[in-house]
Amino acid sequence: MELFYTYPKFHRVSFTLIAQKHIEYLRKINGLKVYELDELLLPTFVPVSKKKVVIHPAIFIMHRVIQSRTDYFGRFRKDYYDWWRKNWDELIGIDVCDSDRLSQFAVDLLNLTDKVITHSSLCVDVYKKSGVKKKIYLLPHGVDPEWYELPNTWEIVPAAKASPSLMNIYLYKIRKNKKILLYWLWHSADRKGWNEVRETYRRLRKERNDIVLVIKSGAPNPVEYQQVMDLGAINLYGWLSDYEKIMLYDLADIVLNFSRGGGFEHCCLEALARGVPCVANEWGSWTDYVPEFLRIKKGRRVKPLPNNIVHVGYGYTVVVDHAVEKINDILDNYEEYKKKLEEYRVKTLSKTFRWDIIAWKLYNIVFS
Repeated sequence: MELFYTYPKFHRVSFTLIAQKHIEYLRKINGLKVYELDELLLPTFVPVSKKKVVIHPAIFIMHRVIQSRTDYFGRFRKDYYDWWRKNWDELIGIDVCDSDRLSQFAVDLLNLTDKVITHSSLCVDVYKKSGVKKKIYLLPHGVDPEWYELPNTWEIVPAAKASPSLMNIYLYKIRKNKKILLYWLWHSADRKGWNEVRETYRRLRKERNDIVLVIKSGAPNPVEYQQVMDLGAINLYGWLSDYEKIMLYDLADIVLNFSRGGGFEHCCLEALARGVPCVANEWGSWTDYVPEFLRIKKGRRVKPLPNNIVHVGYGYTVVVDHAVEKINDILDNYEEYKKKLEEYRVKTLSKTFRWDIIAWKLYNIVFS
C-alpha cells in the first residue's frame, strides 16, 4: 500500500510537527509506504498511478490548489481542477477549528475532499454545524510512548542533558523553593489568553510568594514578558528538543492553558502526559483530554481570531477569579491532585493519546 502525505515542509509550523509524527509512525506499519510532499508542490504534482493523498492543513492547501487552477481573471477553471482531481484516487483532508464556526469559504474547500479529519469532538461538531457534508473523522494528537514511561528527567543525572537556561531554572526553583507556573507563548498572545494569564499571576503574587511564572516564548524579550518582569517572571525562549521539552515539563508544577480558541493546545496534553496538572478553559478542544477537576469556568464570549477568513466564530475567555481559586487549591493540595492525575494519566491518556495508537487510527481512516 502507498500513501502520499502533503504538509508544510518549506517552513516549520504546528501543522508540520503533527504531520511529521503521523508520517514517522505510519512508516512503522508493515506494508505501507508513505511519501512526503511539500504543500507547494501539490497543485502541479501528480502520481504515476492514482494514489490516496493526505492534505494537511486541508483548507490552506486546497486553496493553493484552487488558486493554481484559475484563469487570468481569477475565475475558477473547473476543467483544470477536474484534471488534477482525476489523478488522485482519494483526497483526505486534515484541519482544525479555532472557533465555534468555519466560514463558508473553508466549508466549500473541505467539501472538495473525500474525507475530513479533525482533532477533537468539539471540532467535529463545529464542522457539521458549519455545513461540511463529507464524512468527518475524529483523530486526536498524541505524544511519543516514552512521554508516559520516562522517569522524571531531573532524577536521571540532570546536568548531563540540561541546557544552561534549563539548569538555571532548575537551580532557581530549588534554591528559592518556588512553584513554577508554565505558560507557552510561541505566538498569538491574545488568542492564547495572555491577558487572563497576566491578571491571574498578578493576583496570585499578592497572595503568595512561592510561585514564579515561566513563559516559554520564541523571542528573547517579548512584550508579554516585559509586562510581568516586576513580578519576577522568567522568559525561556528558543527551540527545544523533545527531551528538553520533557525536562521543562518535569520542572513545572502547573501548566496554564487559558486559550480562547478551539485549537488542540498540544502543550497541555504534553504536560498531563508527564503527570503535571494543566489547568484549562472548560470550553475548547482540550476538554477531550483535560479531566474536569482541572478545568476553569469559561467567561466572556469573544472572537479568538478577528477578521480571519477561516475561523469566523467565537470562543471564551477564562474567569480569572476561578483560575486563581483553582490554582491556589492545586498548590495547597498538590499531592492529592497529583495522585488523581496519575490515575487518569495511566488509565485514560496513555490508552488513547499516543502517536503509535493514533497512526493506526489514521491508517484505518485512510484505507477504510
